[in-house]
Amino acid sequence: MKELIIEGARQNNLKNISLRLPHNQVIAVTGVSGSGKSSLAFDTIFAEGQWRFIESLSTYARLFLEKLDRPDVDAILNVRPAIALEQKNPVRGSRSTVGTLTELYEFFRLLYSKASTPYCPDCGKEIRKWDPALIVRELIENHAGRKMVITFETETSMEELAQEGFYRAWHEGETVDINSLPASRPSSLDVVLDRLVIKDAGRLTDSIETAWREGKGRIKLILINDSGKSTAGQRFTVHGFSAENACEECGIELPEPDAILFSFNHPVGACPVCKGFGNTLCYDEDLIIPDKRLSISEGAVDPWNKPANIWWKKQLLRKARKSGLNINKSYADLTPEEKSLLFKGGEGFYGIDDLFEDMEGRRYRLHVRVFLSRYRRAVTCPECRGRRLKKEALAYKVSGHDIFKLSRMPVSEILKFFSGLELPPFKRDVAKELLRQIMMKLQFLEKVGLEYLTLDRYAKTLSGGEFQRINLSNQLASLLTGTLYVLDEPTVGLHPRDTERIAKIMDRLAGLGNTVIVVEHDRGMIEAAQWIVELGPGGGRNGGEVVFSGSISDFMKTDTLTSRYMRGIEKVRIPLRSRAFSGETISVYGACGNNLKAVNFNIPLKRLTAVTGVSGSGKSSLVIETLHRALSKSFSPGAENPLPYDRIEGETLLEGVKLIDQSPIGKSPRSNPATYLKIFDHIRKLLAEQR
Repeated sequence: MKELIIEGARQNNLKNISLRLPHNQVIAVTGVSGSGKSSLAFDTIFAEGQWRFIESLSTYARLFLEKLDRPDVDAILNVRPAIALEQKNPVRGSRSTVGTLTELYEFFRLLYSKASTPYCPDCGKEIRKWDPALIVRELIENHAGRKMVITFETETSMEELAQEGFYRAWHEGETVDINSLPASRPSSLDVVLDRLVIKDAGRLTDSIETAWREGKGRIKLILINDSGKSTAGQRFTVHGFSAENACEECGIELPEPDAILFSFNHPVGACPVCKGFGNTLCYDEDLIIPDKRLSISEGAVDPWNKPANIWWKKQLLRKARKSGLNINKSYADLTPEEKSLLFKGGEGFYGIDDLFEDMEGRRYRLHVRVFLSRYRRAVTCPECRGRRLKKEALAYKVSGHDIFKLSRMPVSEILKFFSGLELPPFKRDVAKELLRQIMMKLQFLEKVGLEYLTLDRYAKTLSGGEFQRINLSNQLASLLTGTLYVLDEPTVGLHPRDTERIAKIMDRLAGLGNTVIVVEHDRGMIEAAQWIVELGPGGGRNGGEVVFSGSISDFMKTDTLTSRYMRGIEKVRIPLRSRAFSGETISVYGACGNNLKAVNFNIPLKRLTAVTGVSGSGKSSLVIETLHRALSKSFSPGAENPLPYDRIEGETLLEGVKLIDQSPIGKSPRSNPATYLKIFDHIRKLLAEQR
């Protein structure tokens, strides 16, 4: 059981290879592109582990799982339960955030249900649930020696009150006889139970307990101010106390703190307007009118240019002139009144809003929903202002922070918050285990280099590398042993500063008794591994062979291609002369989206420019979400809005802009590199010309 034994692996381009890999070590699988690294690590070793797990389940359970084909291999012995951490982000919805992925938000919900303090959503005053003992302690500690009137509110008739021995009431700031109250008095009375000076704990306790019982858990205490008057000109102040979770001043009652109350994915806690998304979808003028230089007659209204909606355009063109709407003027030159007519319609004709209202009634059809989605854009919810929760959930705070405010902080700041968190002894004892789990998960996120992420960030916006490192931190927190981890280039997109962190994480996983197989090209990760497997010698049909398998010390003595580069025998040649600078640049000023701080930058044209920096420094925010989107917007008005910036200069020097990223180029099984590159077009043309 000390070795993972692979015999006769022929998956994809692997050429009947056999290997013996040690358990409880970090194993780096390297080689040139296409040499068979992923075929060995994922399509053979991991696939066998998954296949065996599924086969161990009952026949009924396997009905609900995707059928997996067994890899093409003669035998794999001593394979452990396998977990693959790939460079892919499968999340597409907006319900998942970094907090839910890491399960930190679940711990926050439990923490707030156990150790939070409620505050009134209107006046901001702390809400306390009282009992007679707490009230007596409060009075003796803070109001000793003051005169006080103890009252309770009741709807009992005056006759019954008299029979019970109550003859006085508090009315319009005075103690009066119940029988002297006017006939127009309210149905409920503030009955005076006792008048005393706050000094005798025995009498005070008896009176408070009696009033508490008669008032069914609610009492009012009138404290007479010293010297007859206070600085505010009042003779007395009224203090309400209640056993309910309600504000004494405003009367607003809050629900009991339960974990489900703090979930934006459940109707109990989610904002009723945005349903917990934090934003609502509204029709966007920029998407409906993408080119404002066009007139209505020239097709400025994009939805009306579709064949199915051409009637809406024709009916407006026939009758709009009578209402004062100029159909030949560019949209940008229309007056606010004319734009209102275009959207809301006028006498005898319908507007753009009428089209969308009509189509909303047919949303049950898929193509209608797709059509409407093209003209809507997410805007911050006006009810919760992007906080996703009901105001009742946000009324609960821990050390002055509600759960949304805490989730908006970067991981590094949350760590500082919990390190200095002070809770009352009782609450700290209740939350002791929760706080330990929270600190552990936060520390693991910091160790994998994700201290810059905020917990409210949408999971779908994470890069493949960030998503993989979040999964890695989750595995660290789970403290599993006897597991086989297969990772796909975890250092892709990482700054060299962070590579050492990942290497230490791999070593820690192996130290817990796990086998870690890493498909990797990075020199630092290869040097940090205890065992090296190099496949090659080439790619594709020239690969699939084991060039080397052994310890790192033996690997550095071999003459393989990777070893030669690592020892400096082979080097990447850098051109001695760089391309001449034409002097033309693209300039962006005042970029301030995400974590950018009013950045100004210039990019020279007709040259290769590299933008680098540590993870989370703002590279993607600057280049992709600001520069690329701003340029796309200038060439295609309907493109996605960029992050905030002041201005851009030099876009007239370009004819277009393309984004080349790591997203898949196609999902259809009919597509292959030859069809994508349109090579088959030339092949078909050549074959068609044959006689």
